[in-house]
Amino acid sequence: MSRRALLIRNPASAGGQAQERRLERYLAGLGKLGVSTEVLATGHRGHAVELVSTRAGSFDLVIAAGGDGTVHEVASGLAASGEPTPLAIAPFGTGNDIAHLVGIADDAGSLRSIQQFHSSALDTIEVTWTEAGRSRQRHALLFGGTAFASELLRQTTPGVVRLFGAKLCYSVGFFRALGTFRAPTLTVRTEAGEWIQPNGVLALAGNSPHAGGRMMQIGPGASLTDGQLEFTLIEAVGRLELARQFGRLLRGTHVHHPKVRFFRGTWMEITADPPQPLALDGEVLGTTPARFEVRPASLQVLTAG
Repeated sequence: MSRRALLIRNPASAGGQAQERRLERYLAGLGKLGVSTEVLATGHRGHAVELVSTRAGSFDLVIAAGGDGTVHEVASGLAASGEPTPLAIAPFGTGNDIAHLVGIADDAGSLRSIQQFHSSALDTIEVTWTEAGRSRQRHALLFGGTAFASELLRQTTPGVVRLFGAKLCYSVGFFRALGTFRAPTLTVRTEAGEWIQPNGVLALAGNSPHAGGRMMQIGPGASLTDGQLEFTLIEAVGRLELARQFGRLLRGTHVHHPKVRFFRGTWMEITADPPQPLALDGEVLGTTPARFEVRPASLQVLTAG
C-alpha cells in the first residue's frame, strides 16, 4: 500500500555533521517501501512545530529526521493539534533517546517501523508557561524541568557535541555547568504537596527512564505509557556533592540520596527566583513559572518490532 509521508529534517542535528548522503539513502529506502515523501528542512527553533501544525493533516505519517530536539518539536506539534497522524523517527541526532525507547536504533529500524506501520499511544508532558504576555505550550516526551537541567543543556553546545561526540558531550556539559550554575529559590507544587527550596538545584518531571544518550538514568521505573510522571527534586548541595550526584545519576541511585525527593504524580508547578529557563527533552526554551502535566496516550508513534 502506498503512503504519503512528510519528512521534517533538522540540518543541524548531530552537531551539524553533514548527512546528505545518509538522507539520500534513507529516502531511497522509503521509495522501495512505496512511500512518497515530501522533505522540509527546519530553519529556526520552533519551525518543526509550525510545519506540523499546518501540513501534517495532509499526510499518512510524519517523519522526524533529527535528534531528540527535532523529535520533540514534531511530537509537540502533533500532540497539540490532536491529529491522529502517526510519528515515525529517523535517528539522525546525537542522543536519540526517544528513538531507542520505541525500538529504533538506526535507519534500518526506522524503515522497518514504517513498513510494519504499528503504532503505540504514548504519554506526553504538556508544559505551559507565559512569554511576552501570552500562554505558550509544548509537549515533551522525555522530561521537563528547570534549574541545573537547563544549564547542563545550555553548556552542551554544538561545539561540545562535535568535539566529544554522543557518549561524552553531556558529561562535559555537566561539568561545565558546575562552574556556571547559580542556584535559585524554587517553589514546587504537586498533588503531593508544596516545597520551597532555597538554593534549589533541580526540579524535574520525568516521563522516560533515561536521557542524555541513555547515559543518565533520570527516572528509574518511568514509563511512556503508564499515565504517570516521576518527579525529582534536589535540594541545596555543594558543588563537590553535586559532582558526586552525577555518578549516582549515571547509575540511577541518586533517588536514594537524603537531599533528593523522588515520587510519582501527574502534575507539577514551578516558580523560581530569579526565573529559570526550562529544559524540555533536548531543548532550552521558555521560563518559569511553568506547569508540567501528563497527557496520557496523546501521541501515536510508530515502533520497530
